[in-house]
Amino acid sequence: MELINHLIQNITEKGLTPSINLDRPLFVQPEDRMEFRAARIAVILGILNTKNGLSKNVIACVDFLLRNEAFQSKFILEYFNGKKNIVDKIKKFETTQQVEIDFNIVQYKSVPWDIRFNDMFMYLYTRNLLAYKSDKDQKNIRLFLTDTGKTYFEKIKDAFPREHNFLDLFGTSIVEEKLIKIITEVIPNSYWKQNATFDNK
Repeated sequence: MELINHLIQNITEKGLTPSINLDRPLFVQPEDRMEFRAARIAVILGILNTKNGLSKNVIACVDFLLRNEAFQSKFILEYFNGKKNIVDKIKKFETTQQVEIDFNIVQYKSVPWDIRFNDMFMYLYTRNLLAYKSDKDQKNIRLFLTDTGKTYFEKIKDAFPREHNFLDLFGTSIVEEKLIKIITEVIPNSYWKQNATFDNK
């Protein structure tokens, strides 16, 4: 102990006391940034169902797939199952990285809704990038890009190449009922049960 105290004293006398900056900026993941996630929603709206817009639930499902790339191949197989062009769709789908399924993912029981979605929609809406329409009872709300939003989409779309690669498989439209069923039923039944099996071993 005496030796340690002597060492500390020598370091202090020579002015070598380390300085620790507790104000160092922390690295923020893109998924934690409002601007990034709102921009990705703009990309979704800029590619899919551009004529009639998308419901909040559909946006949530597509965003889930873009955030969790490991489920994209499964989704493609299920969505195009029975279609003559399924092989072409699989070949067209290019992924540059090996993605493992994260079995620690939050296991949703319905639409994978993120409480921050409404904040993202408001972020786009207040900047005149997003608009919405609904029926007379204010139900069946559809979100779509404004003209300003379409210009914004054209500027940012190249910053999301992997997202573009996946979304382009579905053209300008996607069968929403099929999309939601795969996300809320097929994927959970395929992977959540598998996860439960692993946990019980």
